[in-house]
Amino acid sequence: MERLNFAAGEFVCLVGPNGSGKSSLFRTLSGLVPALSGKVALCGLPLLSIPARRRAQLLAVVFTLVSVPRGLSVQEFVSLGRIPYSGFLDSRTAEDEAAVRDALRDAGVENLSGRELCTLSDGERARAFLARALAGRSKVLLLDEPSAFLDVPHTLALFRLLRTLARERNTAVIASTHNIDYACRFADELLALDGMGGAFSGSVAETIRGGYLNWAEVNNEKE
Repeated sequence: MERLNFAAGEFVCLVGPNGSGKSSLFRTLSGLVPALSGKVALCGLPLLSIPARRRAQLLAVVFTLVSVPRGLSVQEFVSLGRIPYSGFLDSRTAEDEAAVRDALRDAGVENLSGRELCTLSDGERARAFLARALAGRSKVLLLDEPSAFLDVPHTLALFRLLRTLARERNTAVIASTHNIDYACRFADELLALDGMGGAFSGSVAETIRGGYLNWAEVNNEKE
């Protein structure tokens, strides 16, 4: 695969066996590590040439397996998603406050807003991390295993939400996942890694027909 494009309004799922490089790819796409080859562009500009603040406005990244700060309530933590707009001096506007409220609601953590982040369960914490990313209202949303700690109802709600966000906010949403059935059910496109250095990007039907999911049993039933 010589070129890979993620389009606004699309929900793309990155799938592949353990050790195939999903997290490494996400770190490259987010600019955390340099590309070993090729180039990464964001909204038509070389990713690493974009000033950090502007890059944070355009691109939000969620890594679930990270340390959790102590002393912050969920609402305070989610409000950090507005720093690219309000700055560290907390000069938040009514628009910032509305974005935080919407993010808490959309991620299903409104009832947890007053709780200290470090007291949450893994599943609740995963939704709080998603809410912080949503608060930024970015053009591109990268999520590394966002459903890793979620139960079935919350996983289903998450995939529905991500598809809706992509379409209604015209956002490019890219999520890595081990939930192959949900990926096939909700994603517009799949990016499949085979664990041997190969990759394929295409519709769910094309990915299955090409044998790129032979390592997993899949259910190609779209909702």
